[in-house]
Amino acid sequence: MLNKVIYTFGTKIASALINLGIAVIISQFLGASGKGEQGIVITTVTLILIFSNIIGGASLVYLVPRYQIKILLVYSYLWSILICCGFYTVLFFIPLVNEKYIIHVAAISLISAFSAVNMNILLGKEKIKKNNFISFLQTLIIISVLLITYAINHAITFQTYIHALYLSYSIGWLVGFVFIIPHLKTDSHQAKAKNTKILSELFRLGIVNQIATVAQILNFRISYYLIEYFDGKAEVGIYSNSVALIESIWLVSTSITLVQYARIVNTEDDNYSKRLSIDMTKISLFLALILVIPFLLIPAQFYVFLFGIEFSEVRAVLLTLAPGVLLFNVFFVLGHYFSGTGKYYINMIASLVGLLVTVFVGLLLIPEYSVLGAGYTASISYIITTFIVVFIFIKKAHCKITDLLFTKKELVSWYRDVRVYLKTMASGNNE
Repeated sequence: MLNKVIYTFGTKIASALINLGIAVIISQFLGASGKGEQGIVITTVTLILIFSNIIGGASLVYLVPRYQIKILLVYSYLWSILICCGFYTVLFFIPLVNEKYIIHVAAISLISAFSAVNMNILLGKEKIKKNNFISFLQTLIIISVLLITYAINHAITFQTYIHALYLSYSIGWLVGFVFIIPHLKTDSHQAKAKNTKILSELFRLGIVNQIATVAQILNFRISYYLIEYFDGKAEVGIYSNSVALIESIWLVSTSITLVQYARIVNTEDDNYSKRLSIDMTKISLFLALILVIPFLLIPAQFYVFLFGIEFSEVRAVLLTLAPGVLLFNVFFVLGHYFSGTGKYYINMIASLVGLLVTVFVGLLLIPEYSVLGAGYTASISYIITTFIVVFIFIKKAHCKITDLLFTKKELVSWYRDVRVYLKTMASGNNE
């Protein structure tokens, strides 16, 4: 398992660095307003994917070890088509994005949804490396298109970025489909069930999970729309870059939870799942604490150098976001325990409370303090959301809150285990 976590973390680090490069390129060539436009487009695509993932998301991962993949794949694809076509119409009446980008947002969302379905099937089969490879490949393609375009035309436009998204998700979808073909051929070994039962399970688990995900994504990104409404796209650009930087510390927890979730959905031992989640929470929080420190020490001038003169407020925003983003690592790990054991409703409750906090506090702070108000809002919401999940987990696992923190003895033991593992990797004796 450690091998999978380290591989996943390494892949996500590489992807994060490339994403930082993408943010720098867009910020330098298109300015704060262009970066804000990009943030709005990507956020809207993310919102569409939330509804697409009612069938093709985390519930699909949970059901892959239990039902035939062919049926799950067909239902997930058909649902994605229905949702993306529906949103194509909705966006003309609810102008979340510029009208000229609506067709692109709908099409990119559909291709991305297909790719996500393939990746979730691989995750349900514990094919972590293939899942990570697709994710990294898509990011690599985006920056490659931007750099190649600049090399040829000596300029980058927003349309260039749109073309990069098309190519990225299309190749990711095709590669993922190739990866799942062997599993489709061995589908006969999976449990057989009536189509109506499978569809019912997909909706039952998917709706509850996606209510939680909708609330969580809105919790993460609704501030973008509030900032745009009160202060304009340039401020959205500043805030989105700040968020992208500080959320990079989530690479630890998302690397851990990718492996943790795949492991939990493939075991029936709840005691093992609880113990695994406690251990992963300790590791996640400890490493995230180490990673957040540089963001608190780097001077504001560095971010001006990185993104441009319009981004002088980035460091101040990072300071407001840091406490909540740090503690939210705990939510990721414990939330995936509840998802992996089919208790999606717990994450739903916590995420809905967090969203309500974001809306209420955001409407108070953002008009007055702009991007700083958005940062404070996010931290308050993340802390409350995390507290709810921790409280419920402690009751169900019959443990104390201190059990989620490393002891000195555990730190020494973990350090030794990692050293032994790295030596084994270096000697070429790993699996």
